Amino acid sequence: MEPIRDISWMAQKAFGTLERFELDSWSVLAVKGTTGSTSSGKTYKYRLLFFKKHETRPVYAVNLEASILGEWVISEQHDTAHSIIHRLSAPITYDEFRIMALERALSFLDEQKTPIKIKNSAKDTKGKHR
Repeated sequence: MEPIRDISWMAQKAFGTLERFELDSWSVLAVKGTTGSTSSGKTYKYRLLFFKKHETRPVYAVNLEASILGEWVISEQHDTAHSIIHRLSAPITYDEFRIMALERALSFLDEQKTPIKIKNSAKDTKGKHR
């Protein structure tokens, strides 16, 4: 996975960090969004940013954002993709967002795992017994 393209998280990290925690093999940063909109017209209220351990740029994000039409949505970002995954009738609290965002992230990130290949030791020994 490549880092997300939206770099507004840098300012949010500097001015609105809510919490940091580890989740499986991920470092997660929760930030409070900007009061105004970004250059893309989005207003983020909360974001969970997922970093591969020891990396400095997030590769996945789940956001609570307001569209330019004022509609509140939960969205996700990865690589160059930005998708709406849930529409809301009103903004929600951070705790409500955190639950929804972690459920979605765990599902998405689990799908991204590569199956582990196990070598068959019998083939590696070419008929020799130990």
